[in-house]
Amino acid sequence: MASAGLYGAALNHAHPHEVAPASLVSESAKMVCPNSGLSGPGCHSKLILGGIALVGVGAAIGYLVCKKASCCSSRVNNKIKLGEPKVADVVDLEDIGEKKAFCRCWKSEKWPYCDGSHGKHNKETGDNVGPVVIKKKE
Repeated sequence: MASAGLYGAALNHAHPHEVAPASLVSESAKMVCPNSGLSGPGCHSKLILGGIALVGVGAAIGYLVCKKASCCSSRVNNKIKLGEPKVADVVDLEDIGEKKAFCRCWKSEKWPYCDGSHGKHNKETGDNVGPVVIKKKE
């Protein structure tokens, strides 16, 4: 097995990993890049740069897909007065009485008052939102 080369050594041995590491390095230096006519370290540099470029493009695509997917999920209010540019409600102090709970989860059927919908929202999302409670001073 004088000059069997890397592939010949792998074919002649029962275990290809038995090829000495030094011979792997010398054999890889003799490899030729397909369709390029180049051999030696220049070829490997091009392969490494191509691999790095491929990983970079993959990372950029992953970043853009993730950014696009997360940009649209930031809306909190999906129910109350969606046609208005801003939701602002005015409640007279006389209407509050002794104590009133106001919704902060945007899920209440009795908007702007709390109906306890935040409990279901908290269970589904792991959030901890609750109402703001306004009461008269004692």
